[in-house]
Amino acid sequence: MGKWGTAFVLSAGLIVFAGVGLVPSAAETEPPDSGVRIIPLPEVELPGQVCVDRGRVYVVDKSNILVYDLESGRLRTTIGKVGQGPGEFLMGPVGLVVFPDRLVVKDVQKIEIFALDGEFIGEIRTPESMGIYPFLPVGKNFVGFPFEIRKDGSGISAAGLIYDKDVKPKKEFFGKFPVQGPPPPPPPGSGPPAGKTDVRMIVDYIDYVVSDDKIYVADSRNGPSISVFDQDGNRLREIRVPADKVKVPKSYVDDVIKERKASKYWKTVFAYQNPIFPDAFPSFVGFKVDGGRIYVLTAAQKDGLYEVIVLDLEGRVLGKSFRFPVRPNFRTPQTFGSSYDIEGDKIFWLAYNEPKEIYELHIR
Repeated sequence: MGKWGTAFVLSAGLIVFAGVGLVPSAAETEPPDSGVRIIPLPEVELPGQVCVDRGRVYVVDKSNILVYDLESGRLRTTIGKVGQGPGEFLMGPVGLVVFPDRLVVKDVQKIEIFALDGEFIGEIRTPESMGIYPFLPVGKNFVGFPFEIRKDGSGISAAGLIYDKDVKPKKEFFGKFPVQGPPPPPPPGSGPPAGKTDVRMIVDYIDYVVSDDKIYVADSRNGPSISVFDQDGNRLREIRVPADKVKVPKSYVDDVIKERKASKYWKTVFAYQNPIFPDAFPSFVGFKVDGGRIYVLTAAQKDGLYEVIVLDLEGRVLGKSFRFPVRPNFRTPQTFGSSYDIEGDKIFWLAYNEPKEIYELHIR
C-alpha cells in the first residue's frame, strides 16, 4: 500500500496542486536476499524527498528537513520549522537541492538558503510560482519554469527563463513545459461532474537539474533527449540517450485500473475519470547528475528491476544495467524523482515499513 506525500503551492490566493509522490512499502521494493542496507528513520513523519551528499542524508519532511549521518544512520540535526520567520517555512519545505557549498530549499514563492550545517543564510523571493519545478541559482543567474494561473483558475507553464542576480527575467532559453499530473480534487461540497474526464495515466517525463553552473533539461517529448545549457541559457549540446522503446503491457493497464477501483477515492474522484494509456512508456522516466555522471532511468525491466543507463557529461555511454528496484510513478515522474537519489553509484530510496510503522532509507 505504501504512504502518500502531497505537496501544494500557494499562488494568487489559491492552493495549486503541485504533485503527489508515492513512497512504496518496504515489502514492495526488494527480495529478502538482495543485500540492501536499511537505515530506520524513526523521526520522519511524512517525507516528500530524499537527497544524499557526501556522507549526509537529507529528508524533506512534513515541517522541516532532517539530516542523518549516512555511516551511523543517526540523526545529526534538523533544519527549519513551520512559521514565517527567517529560516522558517510557511507550510513546510517543498523541495531541496544540495549544492557543494549550500542548501537551497523551496518554500511558497521564495527559496531559502542554508549553509551545509543548517545555518540560515538568507532568502530570495521567486518572481512567480514555480509549481512542481524548482527555482535555482546557476552561476551568477537563476533559472526557473514559472507556473501561471489563468483567470479561470487553471494553470499553464511558462517557458524556461534565465533571471539575473536581481531576479529579473533575462532570457527565454527553453520552450514551455506542459502542465501534467492528475487534476486537483473537487472543491468541498461540490457535486459530481456531469461526465467523465479523460486523464492520462502515463505522461511525458520533463525535468531539469543544475550541476557545475550548467542546466540539464530532460524532455522525453523529443525522444530520449537531454539538453545542456550554460548559466546564461546558451545551448551547449544535446545528449541523445540510447534507450529502447518499451510498450505498455496489458498487465500494467489492468493493475492501474484495479488499484483505482479499490481506492477509497473511487466514488468521489476516479469513477468520473476515463483513464487513457499510450502505446509505449516515455523513452526515459528519471535522471540524476552526480559525480560527473548522468544516470538515466528507463521503463525497461528485467527480473523485477528497472534499467539504469550511465553516461558521462558529454553523453558517452559508460554502462547499462538492471538495478533500480522501485516501479516508477509514470503519472507524476517529476515528483517520483524526489523519492530516490543516486550518490557514488549507489541508489537510495525511501520506503515505508508497514509492520513497524516506520519510514526507512534503503541503499543498494
